[in-house]
Amino acid sequence: MSESATSTKSKLTFLETVYPPISNQEAVWLENDPEVEELLRKSDFYMIGGRAEAKYVNLAIDPETYVATFDFAVGDDFRDPVEIHIRNLPAVAASKAASFWIEGGEKNIRVWDGPIGEPGSNVLEWFTTEKLIWDRSRGRTGIERFDRHREAATYDLLYVGIAKVGDSFDRLINNGHKARMQILGNEPQRYPGARVTDEIYLFLFNVQPLIMTTFEPEHAFEDEDFSGAFDEKRIVADAEKAFVSLLKPEYNVVKFASYPKGADGLYGSDFVRYGYVICESISFNTAHGRIRGSRDAATGFITNGADSIFVEGDAVKLFVSGVDFPAEPSPDQKEEDQGGV
Repeated sequence: MSESATSTKSKLTFLETVYPPISNQEAVWLENDPEVEELLRKSDFYMIGGRAEAKYVNLAIDPETYVATFDFAVGDDFRDPVEIHIRNLPAVAASKAASFWIEGGEKNIRVWDGPIGEPGSNVLEWFTTEKLIWDRSRGRTGIERFDRHREAATYDLLYVGIAKVGDSFDRLINNGHKARMQILGNEPQRYPGARVTDEIYLFLFNVQPLIMTTFEPEHAFEDEDFSGAFDEKRIVADAEKAFVSLLKPEYNVVKFASYPKGADGLYGSDFVRYGYVICESISFNTAHGRIRGSRDAATGFITNGADSIFVEGDAVKLFVSGVDFPAEPSPDQKEEDQGGV
């Protein structure tokens, strides 16, 4: 490993989705939407996961208070109450419309500023099941309760991939993707009556490195010490190998058994240590392990609830929150610590 005797370079890379997770069916519907395409092209690292289809159960909308209430349901075992205070949603609050039309179904809620689907009417806010989780984890105004949203965002990790050239939209959605087709053809139903295409989810991530360099007092500074330059595709390639080698998703044929060694990763670079963490309130399970992300709704940063992968030399380790380092206390515990009820 090349390293100056008077400086030490480390890196922690955050994986953040560029768009709410979408089902395979939704990906087909959205692939010709230019606004969505623009966002998805900001990704070059992606995952494919599976989970029973989520639905909105017992949906009711109070025409006086403009509050939608329902249970967020996943299969037969998960129920969590949700309230959407329509008038408090950011786009609704900013609208000059005097009244609003609400379109609701088992998997989507949309708020219009005019009669639904009529010329001149616009969708102000919308919530697919996965976008509701995504928005709730970001503390979006108007979404109340849904305290178990992180538990709802638990998926089987089926595949991890990257776009070595271009972006995830071309690699995963616009062009035929072999693993995606295999998953659709081979995965069983997770819930009776569901279509597999509604139980497979695509996660498109942006890879954001935080590079930290420590300098000794005698270090002779050069311009490159302040450049902040990094090779994104090399980091992306290494991230793929890190996740696959530890979690071994079923549909990744190559498992990178020799990681961290590899020609196109970070092995042998000037990083003394480097790591990866998912900056989203989601969890992925495989037969070989689990990794959990986390996100602070106020800051958009990770919390101690996130697991992390770290590499130093030839050693690779998955650090598990609550096992290898303290997990953050629950909100109830925090209130008790602060003298609350």
